Amino acid sequence: MESKRTGRYKLRNKKKKIRWIGHTLRKEDGEIPKAALLWNPQGNRKRGRPKNSWRRSVIKEVGRSWNELRFLAADRQKWKGLIDNLCS
Repeated sequence: MESKRTGRYKLRNKKKKIRWIGHTLRKEDGEIPKAALLWNPQGNRKRGRPKNSWRRSVIKEVGRSWNELRFLAADRQKWKGLIDNLCS
């Protein structure tokens, strides 16, 4: 059973994570954080290891496609609305 404090911390961390993604997606194309966020690793993992990446975990958590997230991040008001809907 989770305490109220733990739930608040999880919600705060989720909100910070999504805000950081929006901030990073609005950066110029040559910036290192944006390049790292958009990087798509190639190759195979060891047998039995799932093909999960941080980006895939965000897509699963938010429930939207990556292209849709990139489009929403361009408009700060829509991005804030997304954050409010996810973290309410």
